Amino acid sequence: MGAPFVARDRLTERIRQAAGAKLILVQAPAGFGTTTLLRDIHDLFTAVGYAIVWLTLDAGDNDLDRFMTCLSQAFAQLDQIPSALAAALTPSETSLARDSDSFDLMEAVASTPLPFMLILDEFEHLQNPAAISVVQQLIELLGPQQKIVIGSREQTALSLGRLRARQQLLEIDAGQLRFTLEETRQFLCEKRGLKLDSQDVEKLHQVTGGWAAALWLSSLALEDNEDPKRFIRTFSGSNTVVASYLAEDVLSQKPKHLQDFILQTSILQKFTAESCNAVTGRSDSKELLQEVERSNMFMTALDEGRNWFTYHPLFAGFLRAQLERQYPGLCPVLHRRAANWYIEQGRATHAIDHAMASRDKELVLELLNKHAESLFLQGRVRLLVRWFDVLDRASLARHPKLMSVYTWSLIHINRSSEALTLLETVTNPDGVSPLPHPNYNVLRTFTLVMMDRIEETAPMWDDPHILGSAAQEPFLRSMLMIGCAYYYATIGRFQDARLLLDQATQEQQAVGPLFSIAVAGYVRSMLDLAQGHLRAAVARLLALISDESQMRLRIAGALMGFGANPPDLRQGGDSGFASVYLAEVLYEMDSLHEAKRLLKQYLPLVKDAGIPDQLIASHLIHARILRSEGNVNDALQTLLELEQLGMERMLPRMVDIARLEQARMAILDQNIESAKALLALVGCAPAWQRRKLQMIADDIETPMLASARLQLHCGQAAHVLPLLKEHLQDAYSRGRLRYALRVKVLYALALSFAGQRNPAMRAIRETLQDAMSEGFVRVFKDEGPALLALIREMLEGTKDVSNNENIALRSFVERILRSSQGTMFAVPIPSHTDGGQGKAHAALENELTGRELDVLMLLAQGYGNQVIAEKLFVSVTTVKTHLRNINIKLGAHNRTEAISLARKLCIIS
Repeated sequence: MGAPFVARDRLTERIRQAAGAKLILVQAPAGFGTTTLLRDIHDLFTAVGYAIVWLTLDAGDNDLDRFMTCLSQAFAQLDQIPSALAAALTPSETSLARDSDSFDLMEAVASTPLPFMLILDEFEHLQNPAAISVVQQLIELLGPQQKIVIGSREQTALSLGRLRARQQLLEIDAGQLRFTLEETRQFLCEKRGLKLDSQDVEKLHQVTGGWAAALWLSSLALEDNEDPKRFIRTFSGSNTVVASYLAEDVLSQKPKHLQDFILQTSILQKFTAESCNAVTGRSDSKELLQEVERSNMFMTALDEGRNWFTYHPLFAGFLRAQLERQYPGLCPVLHRRAANWYIEQGRATHAIDHAMASRDKELVLELLNKHAESLFLQGRVRLLVRWFDVLDRASLARHPKLMSVYTWSLIHINRSSEALTLLETVTNPDGVSPLPHPNYNVLRTFTLVMMDRIEETAPMWDDPHILGSAAQEPFLRSMLMIGCAYYYATIGRFQDARLLLDQATQEQQAVGPLFSIAVAGYVRSMLDLAQGHLRAAVARLLALISDESQMRLRIAGALMGFGANPPDLRQGGDSGFASVYLAEVLYEMDSLHEAKRLLKQYLPLVKDAGIPDQLIASHLIHARILRSEGNVNDALQTLLELEQLGMERMLPRMVDIARLEQARMAILDQNIESAKALLALVGCAPAWQRRKLQMIADDIETPMLASARLQLHCGQAAHVLPLLKEHLQDAYSRGRLRYALRVKVLYALALSFAGQRNPAMRAIRETLQDAMSEGFVRVFKDEGPALLALIREMLEGTKDVSNNENIALRSFVERILRSSQGTMFAVPIPSHTDGGQGKAHAALENELTGRELDVLMLLAQGYGNQVIAEKLFVSVTTVKTHLRNINIKLGAHNRTEAISLARKLCIIS
């Protein structure tokens, strides 16, 4: 609606005063139009030299490929594009041919000195966490002369707390969008020329609440009203009631032909004269649209040429209800005409939407059969599921291709249990699945992987016909080989898994080299990581990242039946899974900054489409990185998010491992009772672990590791030694070096706590030697100060030995200890004056907790108790308690002496 926005002066003044804001957020409820104010913002900043990029979003932008492409194309229209930004917007780049392109584009945009403003209108349509994450990251990267303006009718999912704290956010909400009493008077009396006294104005302002659309409608109704005072006196109701009453009153005063035209065209979300002609059967729609626009009837132009229009959403709903009431049975006819017009225009999604609304099942099935596969390849899975959800299962049984698309789409949006039910219950008249066996087997395998039930695929791999049938499509056979390889990895048959991957990559004539490099490469890198080959995993993943996005269409195309030649569709980089695996490898090598950068970019994608192992591993290492930085609260929040995801998706392993990691953190903080409570929730032998397999993410944390760690810190080291030795032998026999390292560091620590000094020294030395060749570092740091103290003791025992092996080992150990200083992992140098068990207990008694180290480091930076309390989100009394404990453990008499002693002991730098 084109209502004059008399409140613009007040709001634009607020915008001028908030010059430092990175984000201007205009939030209005349904019924409010934000576009007028956004145009004012546009004009205000254009006048002072800003380049403006404007995107009006819709539901299709939840496809990250499309969103990034639209963003790139919008920025490419800027008149003056700096070289860095131009490089990121070359043709190959705007197609997002690489996974890293979204990050490259954002950095290029943010690094340009060009003052610009990105306006994102109708932001409420954006629901995909990955797309929202892109906007969040772009906001963080903006320079001082760059802004993002968001118009939304709903609360956004953006994190705004930090922007508020930095005064970089200007929020304009519904309350600020409402007219004041004076603005209401100006609008009705001066802009609209109505002769109303102050009581009339006050009454209308009170009833409408200053709501611009309702005031506009009331002004229309009052124009020709013979008794305006009576109208105002009897006028009451909520916004919806107001809109319906006024719209009906205004509509009834229009000529019959115009009423019918407005009602019939209301079925269109947006329309042009040609689409109106097609729907109404008229030939004069252009003239009628001009007449509707002249009468200010609920309509807004969407483009500068005034070719495309839309009805205000609040009134469009009213008009459609009126249409149903006045002309029962006409709506399906109109929707069918609209569908046919959109088919002629080649706009499949709009055509299918209208076909669905027409309830013409045959037309819907015809269109889906023609377009569902290509839409799936474009990543429009949520849209497809919305359509498929309302189709009856009997129709799907008659269309195997559609059933396949529906199943894959359900898998992609984490509705795998429904996908499995669909596979197992939808049958043709003969009572069997309508899907060919190979396709059924592939779908069932990947559904079970998403449901964390990979062991249920075991009977398939014993059937020689499943993997060996030459009659199968080569692509489907190769996908089954990869599924089998993944299963073999979980039961320790790594060599068999690698042989299967080699066979899968030989199907190149059907699936092309991109498939063989990328998909099989994922699993190979996963095997490398499990077997402890970090350097090979890094090299493989770095090579994969540039190819990963380009292979997606080949994979999806072959799954849908296109073989090696999918249609010429836009390629995208919305997976990022190679980057998530790379983050996990880099974490093990202690490259935390780069690992965190990758996770920050791709964690939303994993949440949206990752398998359970990816979800578990990415959240655990992200939490550990945050904790290593001292962000304990953020680390806990990350684990609680993982726990919640597990509950929502009914994945108990995910829930339990999130709790195991919380218990590990509690143990390192010496909060033993909390750790016991968390482990009691998990139990000693959870149901998901009573399987003859070990999932890949379980190499990071297991109930056995958690239980052993707790017993160590409860003084039961001797009791836990046999269990650790048994698990260590099992890990070596399975070839899981990464897991073996984690078990062995606990085993060495248990030996030390049990007073067995020489075996402890041998065990930790052997573990360090195993880790050194591949660069494992975090496996030692993750066990906290007690283990680092043991490593320091081992180092001091080798200082007089100068052979090459010892020199390399000492260099590796010094790197671990040096990078631990000044962090919550710093440890005091243990005394070597007494023996065995006494030394171990003395080291434990003098160990500072993580929170005490945090307090000590802030104290050394010169902060007082109050500031320390604020930074750690605790009370001043708690800070004083920590300071007393620090003095006792260090033998200090005051805070100055505590800082001095801590520096001498290399606890802090």
